[in-house]
Amino acid sequence: MRHLRHTVVHAYLAALCAPLGLTAWLSTPAQSSADWMTAVPLPQSSAAIRPADGAEVEQTPPDFSWPALEPGTSYRFVLHYPDGTEHSRTVGANWLNWHEVLPPGSYTWHVDAATEQGLESSAVRGFRVRPDAVPFVVPDPGTLVSLASAKPHPRALPDAELLAAMLAARGDAVERLLREAAGTEPPGDEPTGDTVADIERQAFAAVDGAVAALLAYLATDDEAHYDRALAHTAALAAWNPRGTTSYASADQAARGVAAVLVVAYDWLFPRLDAAQRQGLLAVLETRVGDMYHDVAGNGARLAVHPYDSHGNQTLTYVAMASTLLAGDLPAADQWLRDTLPLTLNWLSPWGGEDGGFANGTAYAQWTTGDLLIPWSFLRWTVGVDVAQKAWVRNHGRFLAYFLPPGAPTGVFGDGAEQPLGEQWARFGKALMLFAPSSLGRWYGWQLRGEDASRPQMLLAALGDAGPPVFPVDTPNAALFPSIGWVAMHSDLADAERTSIYFKSSPYGSYNHSHADQNGFVVVVRGQPLLIDSGWYDGYATEHWSRWYKQTRAHNAITFDGGRGQAVFEENGDLGRGRIADFVNADDYAIAVGDAAAAYGGALDVAERTLVYLRPGTLVVHDRLSSAVPRRWEWNLHALEPMGAESNGEISIAYGGATLCVALLGTTPPTFSQHDAFTAPPSGEGLARQWHGSFVVSEPSPRAELVAVLRVGCPATPLGSRQTATGWEIDVAGRRVTIGGGRPIVQPLD
Repeated sequence: MRHLRHTVVHAYLAALCAPLGLTAWLSTPAQSSADWMTAVPLPQSSAAIRPADGAEVEQTPPDFSWPALEPGTSYRFVLHYPDGTEHSRTVGANWLNWHEVLPPGSYTWHVDAATEQGLESSAVRGFRVRPDAVPFVVPDPGTLVSLASAKPHPRALPDAELLAAMLAARGDAVERLLREAAGTEPPGDEPTGDTVADIERQAFAAVDGAVAALLAYLATDDEAHYDRALAHTAALAAWNPRGTTSYASADQAARGVAAVLVVAYDWLFPRLDAAQRQGLLAVLETRVGDMYHDVAGNGARLAVHPYDSHGNQTLTYVAMASTLLAGDLPAADQWLRDTLPLTLNWLSPWGGEDGGFANGTAYAQWTTGDLLIPWSFLRWTVGVDVAQKAWVRNHGRFLAYFLPPGAPTGVFGDGAEQPLGEQWARFGKALMLFAPSSLGRWYGWQLRGEDASRPQMLLAALGDAGPPVFPVDTPNAALFPSIGWVAMHSDLADAERTSIYFKSSPYGSYNHSHADQNGFVVVVRGQPLLIDSGWYDGYATEHWSRWYKQTRAHNAITFDGGRGQAVFEENGDLGRGRIADFVNADDYAIAVGDAAAAYGGALDVAERTLVYLRPGTLVVHDRLSSAVPRRWEWNLHALEPMGAESNGEISIAYGGATLCVALLGTTPPTFSQHDAFTAPPSGEGLARQWHGSFVVSEPSPRAELVAVLRVGCPATPLGSRQTATGWEIDVAGRRVTIGGGRPIVQPLD
């Protein structure tokens, strides 16, 4: 994955449960201490309980998993069908691919765990298979090995007629590829350098050159391109698999080198002699074997602890490689048995069937883009089409809402501030072709600027001709409950839209996520007005740790001089949030976030309600409570200095778009701003950013803050008054009543 430049800290996570029927992080038992799934002590209980109790599943059968007990535990999985029949399977792992399509209806399941201490039964959980659920049955491991072994090389290609049509439809991109490939030279000695980043840069450049040479040969069957592809392959194979590009030293570089070598083995196989084949197999046995032993051997680490950004991708790469090597390399048959079924069960640990990606939009693109080619290879080699999995089918919808066409940046998490237009377009288009939908086809058509000569596009499925129509039944707001993200747009189909993004996530601040529960971002006409501040200058840098990941860097609540939510890397506390309510109507949307648990016990109540009045007004209501008095801080961040208006509002302007913010109350907080970071980012040419805070200077154990944000800073006055139960705000021709339950939005008389 060439866009990542850090080492992920492997961490044990809490189990997943299902409040409100949604998957969520667990710190205390959700049902009772008698349920071993929720009572397993940390750090063992990191795998999700899937499906969640009360879930309605879009995939049949759904993915089954649960927390792992000590090694050697035997699990008896019991599934009760709607007709009352009982079916069971006994497995030695904490996950299961069911063997048949489950018809629509209501099911229950539980797991009996046999340990050295005896037999324990979990609580019984229920789920419903929806009538429109899409079948996705994973063949048993033996069948997968047989399918892969029986297919002649090259395996990792569609049939010849379809491949010819794909390349013919992309003639200009192929010509560009051929020019690029003709200018490549095979790499020399293995990379050297003082840092992993130095090694990766050299390795990725060598891998890119080899990929271009292989694609050029694939597209032309030309002798010169074959010679060049063979030379690149031989040079990479000569690198010491236990040297600087070993999996232990530079896992991403190792993964890239192994991938291109296994593809070269498959694509060039018909022309390789026995010695060349055996030479490649010997190298791959070491390179792929090292990856396998890390993620799937020795206790199947990724099954027990799947929340590993690098490891999960490595698992998919091993599964892909094993399908291309099965029957040729004896070890590959076992690799396939152990990795491909697990890969298909844990395709993405960063979200549920709704298609969400909790690790942020930047990593959503980088990760999905990195996996599109392996997914296509699985489709072509063993006929397993992961496009039918619910998460993949819905992931394009997630991208359409959180990276809509014309978005200036991403939202939430590491790298969100980076304008990654070429990658958004390339990966977005390729995903929509891989797993098409009506919204996805429209979305992909709107994206611009992709490098069509890259393999994700050259090997993408063929799509419909002509511009697709925006689906008329598409709502302008969406909740992705598995990750706790909400997107609210004035008009999703309009490039001039106003967009409000809100987050209160059960994933908390884990890995690439930040301590920004109940934080929000505002974009107007393609201009970022309220931003998540800071710069992704690397994983676990000083800036990342002391500013970028902290609550004070976001449009969220802090107290007592910038104290905020738990940062996972500091103390192991996830700092999780949850979406407590969501509603979308024609002219407004409401989202409620509960972030009390995110503050590590410092706050009793941290509830934020967003009432978005389309097209350009947002009411934000915060209820805050603590056992001790606090100086409460309402933070906001922008790319330009914020101005003070004569009516007491704060104005934000950027790129011709404006936003005014008024904080209401009987004792208005004081406002101040600065452009400093607690730790400066590394890098050159980074623009200044401005960080403002409304501060309630008098300490109090409770606070109720109401802010009104208006796009365009209209001159029309807004009215507000406190009532016995809350607030009434008259703005934009409507009255918003807050207090005593879900906010009420009514037209003004």
